[in-house]
Amino acid sequence: MEGEIYDGIPLERLPLEEVHVPDPQHLRRSLRYPGALDIESEHAVEAVFDPRRLVGRDPSSRTGESIRVLGHSPGMGRLLVVVLVPDRHPPNGIWHVATAWPADRRARQVYRGLREVR
Repeated sequence: MEGEIYDGIPLERLPLEEVHVPDPQHLRRSLRYPGALDIESEHAVEAVFDPRRLVGRDPSSRTGESIRVLGHSPGMGRLLVVVLVPDRHPPNGIWHVATAWPADRRARQVYRGLREVR
């Protein structure tokens, strides 16, 4: 995470000022994965603006444009992984939520500083 560059900007300095959820259906994970937890739009946005958030490249991105934010949503009471796509390049601070899901055990350990990111 630290030291990685995105459009010429270090990941830790990417502007994340405004977050939109253009298609809330992408957060309805139970429609695609039976039994999965749905994420409300406001909870995904809360997680992005967590002051302790971690930002990294999205390893599943087909285009290389998306990033992942690991942050806590107080409203949901959970740590979430939120995938964001920039509004433009280089990023101007406006991002769009592509999807989000509850963090797994490994991600929670990384967030708590109990494990290094790989």
